[in-house]
Amino acid sequence: MLTDLASSFVSAVAVVISLVYLASQVRQARRHQQAAIRAERATRLATMNIASQEPTAAEAIMKGLRGAHDITQTQYAQFTHFCRASFYNAEDTYFQHKEGLIADEAFASFVASVKGWAARAPGIRAAWKQFRGLFVAEFAEWVDRTLAEVEAAPPIDTFAQWRTLVAAEQNASTP
Repeated sequence: MLTDLASSFVSAVAVVISLVYLASQVRQARRHQQAAIRAERATRLATMNIASQEPTAAEAIMKGLRGAHDITQTQYAQFTHFCRASFYNAEDTYFQHKEGLIADEAFASFVASVKGWAARAPGIRAAWKQFRGLFVAEFAEWVDRTLAEVEAAPPIDTFAQWRTLVAAEQNASTP
């Protein structure tokens, strides 16, 4: 009887240790999965950014963002392909967050980015209206709500802003 009780106790302790170990492994696997997702998102964004450095694509994207009236049909095509890639990336990010695969902090940063381009890039807002129907309704409604939260503002001349910041840095480092 005492041997059976001791054996049961040892078995119970072994089960508890196994469960603790399993929980630790599940938690570690989740961290690895989230790291892989972050790396894939970073790679995807880097690839999009590198592709947009090609001079004709860069010009098309700049014109498209501003909604420039002198954008050509070819530039429009380049810009809208860039937009569609951005929208598909956003949709993937939205659903990964919904499924708990992207942390709230990373998603908040993503939302701030969406709101930033939504406010300052009339060309993207227009492209969204054109391509909205290509996306899952839940995501499309989320984008619509997110866009409604920001007031449209004139585009920022980020190049002029950067030059001003560089000049300030150079002046700060001069003795």
